[in-house]
Amino acid sequence: MKALKRMGIILLGCALVLSVVTGCSKGKKSASGADKKVYTYTRGETPVELTFWTSTVDDVNAELVKNFNETKGKELNIHVNVEFQGSYWDMQKKINAAAVAGTLPNAFIDEVSMTRGFAENNIIEDLSPFIDANNIDTQDFEIGDQGNLYYEGDRYAYPHMRSVPVMYVNKLLVEKLGLSAEGPKTFDELETYLQTCYSVTGQPGMYIFNYDLWVMEALLHSFSDVSVLNEDETKTNINSDGAVALVEYMDRLQEKGYIKILNITDSDSFYAALAKPTTALTFTSIGGYIVFSNMAKQANGVINVSMIPSGTEGTRGVPVGGSNTFLSNTGSDNEKAAAFQFLTWLTAPAQSAYASAKTGYLPTSVKAYDEDIMKQTVAAYPGFKVAFDELQYCKMRPTIGSYHEIEDLMCSKINQIWLDNLPVKESLDKLAADVDDILSRD
Repeated sequence: MKALKRMGIILLGCALVLSVVTGCSKGKKSASGADKKVYTYTRGETPVELTFWTSTVDDVNAELVKNFNETKGKELNIHVNVEFQGSYWDMQKKINAAAVAGTLPNAFIDEVSMTRGFAENNIIEDLSPFIDANNIDTQDFEIGDQGNLYYEGDRYAYPHMRSVPVMYVNKLLVEKLGLSAEGPKTFDELETYLQTCYSVTGQPGMYIFNYDLWVMEALLHSFSDVSVLNEDETKTNINSDGAVALVEYMDRLQEKGYIKILNITDSDSFYAALAKPTTALTFTSIGGYIVFSNMAKQANGVINVSMIPSGTEGTRGVPVGGSNTFLSNTGSDNEKAAAFQFLTWLTAPAQSAYASAKTGYLPTSVKAYDEDIMKQTVAAYPGFKVAFDELQYCKMRPTIGSYHEIEDLMCSKINQIWLDNLPVKESLDKLAADVDDILSRD
């Protein structure tokens, strides 16, 4: 159970309001100021000491830093000190506070959708001039939707670890039920799977844990080609016909006993349900794949990975999650250039493959799949290939600074609809009005 709770820290986070950072100037730096900067690193006799704040999978990040210090860092006379800060949302708060206090680390990791907020508040550096000055070819890690690396057309982040929602399939159970171990391809087939499972076991075949809206985003995209917010992020689509249809669909499955919807704080029940022999299907991150597979093996089971089902019109879409690395707007030019050297090393194929093999997240480099450790990992865990193929349907997550407040509100209100049997359309109309009020503040 300790391991499960650890993975819960990796996969989950309580949605928090993006703090408005005061004392930080907004907007881009002037071109005249940018022209005076030096973007290439100069090795000196004294080691350049850098601080790198990490969130999630702290052990793997610490191992990578240790490797850098013993290899590339030793060559360049750069030493990185790694400090774990907790979840993505913990990191967000600490970075905002450090920006005000003038105590930012040289580089840090945080969730992909936070790029815009950090860039708007001048907390992070535009990487574009560093990339140009150092002749970095970024094409290799153009995997999945890259929108969350950019702000106003400039690159402000490197990808760190990537994840997409997938469907885990209890292979032995569904085969016993006479169903394909590849899992349901459509939402109609999904209902058939769950109905068959319930008729035999008398138990829900799936547990829904709507804790941060990420899986819900995938279901909305796939079920009815609906995004949570409109294109310019000024209004929500949560009360659109497609969104109403999805919420009603899930409500019907729950009423029939086919699924069980859990409270947004009930992570223990969700992870316990993964090990239940009567649980046929699960929606969650590919980031848990290795842990879940090993759990299944210990129980003499097998977990397959399938894509999120498609809608009646063949629609399918999944939000790209995971983390980015950011270069902080702090320190001397040479310290920034040194931190850029470290972040560039961190994205290289060997490091990307190592991080993926150790965690379950997807590599952020195409060439990482040619690394021996990644070849061995894919051979042992073939579901990685399914998740990689699913990236062709990827969607960018919303970038507006208030989105985590919106996630928190939506998760709470949609769960109320399901758990308290509230009228769907009326409740979603009220939710949409509340969300649009939040959006009007940005």
